[in-house]
Amino acid sequence: MYEFEFRTGKVSIDYGKCDGCTSFACVKACSLYGRNILRVQGGKPVLSVSPEEARRLCIECLACEQECYSKGQQALTIVLPPLLRYGPSPGWTG
Repeated sequence: MYEFEFRTGKVSIDYGKCDGCTSFACVKACSLYGRNILRVQGGKPVLSVSPEEARRLCIECLACEQECYSKGQQALTIVLPPLLRYGPSPGWTG
């Protein structure tokens, strides 16, 4: 398991599920929609920046998880904290 944190959560990559992946959809998604903090090394996605930089640079677009799920091996998951508040935000006129 390969993990790193970003501002509000954590990315977990199950390397066992990455075996045989040829799309590297998570890395491509990060380069297209995110801040390009992932790269392929040894056939697996890894950070291309330090963990501290990843925490700061990640824009939390969630594209890596979506693309891995739809075009990859379903190896990458994003863990977010539970919502502490339910309902519309103050001032929301919906």
